[in-house]
Amino acid sequence: MRKLRIAFLSYRSNPFSGGQGIYVKYMTKALRDLGHEVTVFSGPPYPDLHEGIKFEKIPSLDLYSKENKFKDVELKKLFNPINFFEWLSINSGGFSEPYTFGKRIKKVLKNRLNEFDVIHDNQSLCYEIIFFQKRIPLVATIHHPISKDLKFQLKSTKSLFLKLLMIRWHSFLKMQIQVAKKLKSVIVVSESSKEDIHNDFGLKKSVMNVILNGIDTEAYYPDETVKKVPLRIVTTASADVPLKGLDFLLKAFASVKGIHSNASLHIIGGSKKGGHTKRLIKRLGIESDITFNKNLSFKEVRDLYCSADIVVIPSLYEGFGFAVGEAMACKVPVITTSGGAIPEVIKDCGIIVEPGKSKELEKAILELLPNEELKKILAEKGFQRIRKDLQWSEVALRATEMYEAEIEKWEN
Repeated sequence: MRKLRIAFLSYRSNPFSGGQGIYVKYMTKALRDLGHEVTVFSGPPYPDLHEGIKFEKIPSLDLYSKENKFKDVELKKLFNPINFFEWLSINSGGFSEPYTFGKRIKKVLKNRLNEFDVIHDNQSLCYEIIFFQKRIPLVATIHHPISKDLKFQLKSTKSLFLKLLMIRWHSFLKMQIQVAKKLKSVIVVSESSKEDIHNDFGLKKSVMNVILNGIDTEAYYPDETVKKVPLRIVTTASADVPLKGLDFLLKAFASVKGIHSNASLHIIGGSKKGGHTKRLIKRLGIESDITFNKNLSFKEVRDLYCSADIVVIPSLYEGFGFAVGEAMACKVPVITTSGGAIPEVIKDCGIIVEPGKSKELEKAILELLPNEELKKILAEKGFQRIRKDLQWSEVALRATEMYEAEIEKWEN
């Protein structure tokens, strides 16, 4: 295997802001471990990279980190056309980061392509990716079509005004669909995503290669020093994000409380003050039994998983399902849904219910909580699956094969 110089592009990359950030952190480490030279080009929030990986910042206005997206910007920065477009778009309800990242990365990379053997795009899917693909071997990862997020958000509200805002925010989808159709070599993280990307983006199945993600077993593992808390349920379902299905778990949990009064629910993530989730919790009368845990370190997340009696992931759809895999790696029994790619991750190592069904979640929780034998069986099966089948080293090896195939096309 030759050692490659890889330019890894990602428009936002913090591992705590979603699966794309997790992918950057662990994929680049695994590629480095194979001996490749990896340089990450990313906009904010910036990635958390392992030692030995080069990093070049692609600055943006980073308006989502500001208290006031309209005022909290230096006036002189708005004289830059790209900055002005980003500021105007975000303040009119759009999400322009993938588009503006493309404009910025082209300026940085267009005269430096000789420094790299291959470019790997992490779902920015900006127009400039096609510019690069014509000049250098290129592989892109598409985790799942963002059209799925929009679909579930539109279903979650009856307000026409809010629906229009959601459509406006997702206006970058037009660009991503146009770019995806022109890609020649694409990594998808599940068979489910492959089918959805084909249907929603029109991408040919022949250019897509399924490579399931890995799970970081150095960060997530069983820790016997952490005390198990009976009747503690842990979830990573994001508040106020319809796709994650937290509403259905909250309703199920309220019913479970009627039978197991000491049950508690710990949510990895924050919640908006006065938001929909907080209002629902209050209406269900379970405020004292819910704990939100935000800004956690990897160790704190692992400790919370390990303290759980069971983990419940109620997502309506996942392109892969990192939370499911992380809980399995910590040797905790999991209840989840058949949403998207989750069954490909968990297989027969947990309990799967139909997404969007509170009663099914309630039934599964009530069956599993008192069944110590079943909990042990599922926890062990899940743990072994992660160790044997979902390792980042294998992901990097298969990605390298794709890099080599694209390079060979150019050389011939």
